[in-house]
Amino acid sequence: MGAERDEMATKLGEIRAWSAAEGLDAVLVGSQTGFAWLTAGGDDHVSLGDGAGVASLLVTADETFLLTKDNERPRIADEEVAGLELTTVEWPWYDPDGLRKTVGRLCRPDRSVSDLGQAGLRPAPPGLAALRYTLLPQEVERFRRLGVDAAEAVETACLTARPGDLETDVAGVLARECERRGILALVNLVGADERIAAYRHPVPKPYRLERTLIVALTGRRHGLHASLTRMVEFGPADEERAARHRACQRVDARYLLESTPGAALADVFARGVEQYAAEGFADQWRLHHQGGLTGYAGREVFATPSADHRLESSQVVAWNPSITGAKSEDTVLVTDEGPDVLTRTGAWPQARVELPAGAVDRPSILGRGD
Repeated sequence: MGAERDEMATKLGEIRAWSAAEGLDAVLVGSQTGFAWLTAGGDDHVSLGDGAGVASLLVTADETFLLTKDNERPRIADEEVAGLELTTVEWPWYDPDGLRKTVGRLCRPDRSVSDLGQAGLRPAPPGLAALRYTLLPQEVERFRRLGVDAAEAVETACLTARPGDLETDVAGVLARECERRGILALVNLVGADERIAAYRHPVPKPYRLERTLIVALTGRRHGLHASLTRMVEFGPADEERAARHRACQRVDARYLLESTPGAALADVFARGVEQYAAEGFADQWRLHHQGGLTGYAGREVFATPSADHRLESSQVVAWNPSITGAKSEDTVLVTDEGPDVLTRTGAWPQARVELPAGAVDRPSILGRGD
């Protein structure tokens, strides 16, 4: 746990410096993703339907408190934060006001903030979340492992699918493959045939696959989020879909090649919109969000015409351009040397896309004759 202690110490230093600059007494981190970030990958979720975990961290100028109900403390202490330097404070599970009362004893609520606005504290300004945008080297390595595992899960679901399968069956395979790898499948989208063109977010339904399949995942592990999309076609290629997918690959490549350290998300977005027009699909960007900065949220910052966030090396993007019936998506590390695709196994077919801004491989539609 020495590495985790060192990582947490670095992040606590960042929080305390930010808190002091904001004139705050304490910061309460209660979100599941915030807990994972600060504890170097700890998991305090019970229900994925809640933004808050079952434990919180209260950071003051000179101490860090683990706050939780008495029935949750054993697992959190044994399995998620063992070896970390924390002062544990618990309360009876049946006290609905336990968190607020505990926080009130440990800090000045009128001079403290919460990432979720919990315990009667003011919601933290955006600067708190921004502390987690640029990853430490050990976080990048966790992300690399997650990216490969997430891609393996998606590609396994695609490779085992057969005409006649229900979308829900394919989604079940993806969920199982994620669970085997310790990944929480937060977004599990499966669309077949006409539903691919009809819906940008095809939540799986009991429709039978005939010819074309799309599978998309946002999976979380250690608080980090990996997103990717893959497409499969059975039988002879649909030339119109193939042409749209090639255009989508070029838009995706443009986004990735423009995602350089120092670039504003709004400017990268504008270059992608230019590429849509160059491909003959000028208005398709209006039909769905394009992605943006990712990390400890599915999208930390969505790219829009007004998104002023500037990318830095060791930040991560996930662009997801779509042209009706086609989509391209991967999770990619921003580096000084160019885009570094994290969600890649090396087994899926790729197409080399060359543009004036550079060249990058993008996933192709997998053609299957079975």
